[in-house]
Amino acid sequence: MKQKRIVFTAPGIAQLLEEDIPQIAYKKVLVKLMVSSISSGTERANVMGEANVVANRTDVPIKFPRYGGYSSSGIVMEVGEGVESVKPGDRVALSWSHHMQYVCLDEEKITKIEDDAISFEEAALCHIGTFPLAALRKCRVEIGEPVLVMGVGILGMMAIRQLRAAGAVPVIAADPVSEKR
Repeated sequence: MKQKRIVFTAPGIAQLLEEDIPQIAYKKVLVKLMVSSISSGTERANVMGEANVVANRTDVPIKFPRYGGYSSSGIVMEVGEGVESVKPGDRVALSWSHHMQYVCLDEEKITKIEDDAISFEEAALCHIGTFPLAALRKCRVEIGEPVLVMGVGILGMMAIRQLRAAGAVPVIAADPVSEKR
């Protein structure tokens, strides 16, 4: 069976290509994606072939094709032997997935979401939301401390909400792009 997948085939070129649906294996989960989130900075770097996509290293050779996406949500279609946390029909949030119709991931990258808990759109942002949360924890922000967020893309917007919830006061955001300000 075939599916569609977004593939960055050369700098500045994204194509919708057809490929086989991944095969299920031990401790793997096959998920039909409902929503795949875009983090514009990462996606732009990927499609342009920028080295910063590879752990901020500049000594890594740029290779194509490249595959975008990493935070998504969907419905479990099939589970491999040994999978215990989800079953077919479950709604799930995914970590380290790709922009494709079906993805086959390790069980540990799948989180079940209850049917009425959150929407697929919200669930598709869960993995992205862990990045600013990790920064907040590393900075050890205390209640009442002022914080400056540099950049107001999706990660910056999430950081602002998380910092407010953590009690930072004031939370100031800056961005060189006037539309984002």
